[in-house]
Amino acid sequence: MALSSPHASPEEAASPPAPTPASLTLLSIPGDSAEATDSYWLTHVYQADRLPQFTLRSVLLGAGIGVVTCATNLYVGLKTGLAFGVAITAALLAHASHGLLRRLSPGLAGSPLSTLETCNAQAVASAAGYATGGALVSVQGAWLIVTGQHPSGPTLLAWTFFLSALGVLFAVPFKRRLVDHEQLPFASGTAAATTIRALHSTGSEARPRLRMLGWGGLVSGLITLVRDGLARLPTSIPFPGTWGGFPLERLGFALESSLLPVGAGVLLGPRTTTSLMLGALLVHGLVAPHILGSGLVSAESGSFLEWSLWPGAAALATASLLQFVLDGHILRRALSGLFSRAKVPPHPVDALQVPRGWLLVGLLVLVPATLAVAHVSFGVPLAHAVLAIALSFVLCLISCRVTGETDATPVGALSQVTQLTYGVLLPHQVHANLATAGITVNAASSSADLLTDLKTGHLLGAHPRRLFLAQLLGSAVGALAVVPLFFLLVPDREALGGERFPAPAAFITASVARVLSSGLDTLAPATRAAIGWAALCAAILVLTERVVPARARRWVPSPLGMGLACLLPPSYALGLFLGGCLSGVAGYVKSTTLEGRLVTLAAGAIAGEGLVGVAIVLSQALW
Repeated sequence: MALSSPHASPEEAASPPAPTPASLTLLSIPGDSAEATDSYWLTHVYQADRLPQFTLRSVLLGAGIGVVTCATNLYVGLKTGLAFGVAITAALLAHASHGLLRRLSPGLAGSPLSTLETCNAQAVASAAGYATGGALVSVQGAWLIVTGQHPSGPTLLAWTFFLSALGVLFAVPFKRRLVDHEQLPFASGTAAATTIRALHSTGSEARPRLRMLGWGGLVSGLITLVRDGLARLPTSIPFPGTWGGFPLERLGFALESSLLPVGAGVLLGPRTTTSLMLGALLVHGLVAPHILGSGLVSAESGSFLEWSLWPGAAALATASLLQFVLDGHILRRALSGLFSRAKVPPHPVDALQVPRGWLLVGLLVLVPATLAVAHVSFGVPLAHAVLAIALSFVLCLISCRVTGETDATPVGALSQVTQLTYGVLLPHQVHANLATAGITVNAASSSADLLTDLKTGHLLGAHPRRLFLAQLLGSAVGALAVVPLFFLLVPDREALGGERFPAPAAFITASVARVLSSGLDTLAPATRAAIGWAALCAAILVLTERVVPARARRWVPSPLGMGLACLLPPSYALGLFLGGCLSGVAGYVKSTTLEGRLVTLAAGAIAGEGLVGVAIVLSQALW
């Protein structure tokens, strides 16, 4: 299809042709220049002047789904330390729930949702479910581990919303460059756009995916209810036999009666999960018997994981930071794209973007509010709090570009950059170290999530300013939902580190903060040696990934997967590995339909256990 002229006549500009089916299935916008790309998008893709988008029902639907995804992501984060984007799940739930409402109450539900209303509901739900929970799982969990107490409810509520909204604002200047002109993939956003198109094309395409989502949630939820609610199913089935003088059950080798790790393994893929299993065999099969036999840690259940988090944190931090350093060109490209503007007249598409006045007013409100909470409630000196916010802006830029190129938001590595910075600036102040890390984690995840949603909207022809408002509303909904849930699920320090909520992300963050505050010399010599060896092995794996041919790269163990194996029981690593094997089989047969349905089934399994697990914990807490 030929590109329209960027200098269309007034008649053409006043009455542009409607988008064609072909232009609404594009995964990238054609054009040999930024101006041509903008013109094509405005003429052939943009639909917000024809279809409803930011409607009350889409906002309410997204808010309701956001509470659900918020609860499941918080639960999964406390279980595994992982966070999964919920864009596709939110789109499927929006379509299914509105369809159900239309059957039950046609008058109340109204006409079917437009593609842009589904996109808007997905943006609200995604912001609530993903962007607000990361810091609670890692940084606020670490705060509880270190201090033994929660911040007050109003403090944590304000802190969560301010940082999430700040990340949304920080992402605004990057949108035109990264989404519109460079057209970075933002794979989750592209997949969400494809899913929404399929849902609104024909019922035959939507129905199988909705059925997979429902079956996954139903089976996983029933297993969770029987296991945790009725206590009729064991948490795991231990392996018989001994190894290295210890029962395999004591070393943690068992089969979990849970579909959550299997579903998570499907989403992580075969390489990461195979690396996890390999790491579990090495750490828990070879290192653990030696450490337990030497008396360095007691033979009580769970004590080895308290020791192994040190080499695990070292491996994760080394791999993340080394990859960050080796990808320094990402920062250079991002900064050059942000601060070097071509001197061209504004395009009509610019009128649809978030006005700079909105950005300025938002920053004038949120920055002082964030500084006040950081200083008064968390004891961060004002000058250092200002530096933390400025550093977070740069790290949000990195987070957005890395997410756009790889679909992985590097909040862990960016948090460690902040922790290292403040370990130097504010030594022996663990509270300030954690608070500044919280600024980075929440802002970076929120900014990357906004651009992922804007990528979805860009491909569907949505109004970007309205998606920005949807994201802000989602941040508010997420904060209002996730903070009370966090207090109910984790009432005190004893709730973390057990079988129900291992919370590996929280223990990593806490251990890094403690080491940076007190120094490595407080650890036992064997522990320091393990940290050194883990860091060295992680660095070797990262460098090996860089030098081997692309075809051989998949056979190099993932350093992040190997490091994560130190923080999870081997039974959980086995569940993840089984899910990764299913994903590998689907990839081997090269069936797009099978892969899509398997991913949807996995998302349903994660959501099902998360929802039922949260409901059980809440019922036990309230009654």
